[in-house]
Amino acid sequence: MHEAARRALGRFLRTRRERLTPEAVGLPRVGRRRTRGLRREEVAELSGVSVSWYTWLEQGRDINVSRQVLGAVAAALAMSASERRHLYLLAGELPPESGPARELGHLRDVVARLWPQPSCLRDAHWDLLDWNPAEAALFTDFAALPPHRRNMLWLMFGWRPMRRLLVDWEVHARHLLAQFHALADRKPTDTRFAEVVAGLRETDADFRCWWERYDVAAFEPVHREYRHPRVGALRLRTTKLLAAEDVDVQIITRAPADAESADRMRALTR
Repeated sequence: MHEAARRALGRFLRTRRERLTPEAVGLPRVGRRRTRGLRREEVAELSGVSVSWYTWLEQGRDINVSRQVLGAVAAALAMSASERRHLYLLAGELPPESGPARELGHLRDVVARLWPQPSCLRDAHWDLLDWNPAEAALFTDFAALPPHRRNMLWLMFGWRPMRRLLVDWEVHARHLLAQFHALADRKPTDTRFAEVVAGLRETDADFRCWWERYDVAAFEPVHREYRHPRVGALRLRTTKLLAAEDVDVQIITRAPADAESADRMRALTR
């Protein structure tokens, strides 16, 4: 962690500690307390760490902090989901997965209103959560696919018509795979990432070969050209929008890059 991040982490922990009472975390109140909230030794005891280590953490010292210890400290300080997420981010760690089911109604409405631009809603694994009729018209009827196949990486490699539909398929497929590889590496124990990769390794030789190359990339807005069997050439610019309340939920939208593509996209969705 950078020094400024360590100081911010220490300040955050101190404020969380000072707002709690012993009774709130199941400890007895013994004698007169000169400090507000919990004592550092009480947080250390609840977290299963030494007093000196926890003190160094609050002081912003350069010490190693594991995900397991972060979780124990967050539990000891009775942190909310938002506070826990902030704690992990300050420590330079990926936040744990959120427990409650997502409320996506407002995002589904956004996807619907982006028509006639092909648009979809996807999660961290690139599984499709929703899509508008233009997205289905561009690609396929996703509702007819088995749920585990409604995935954007599977669509690129496992859905065979994509290789005819997408001009320069190999270039775009390899770049998309590099993005997915980078994401999957950040969550090595995530079973859904492993499931998507295992399924495509078994069924697609190109995927198997390129996966072993270990290319990684970040998302970039990109123009893609499609040769659609119904309306012909389409040039679309792909953009990713993140939901502020949950960045693992993303809207992917494909805007026409020229007037001709816009006209053809409207014809496709009539």
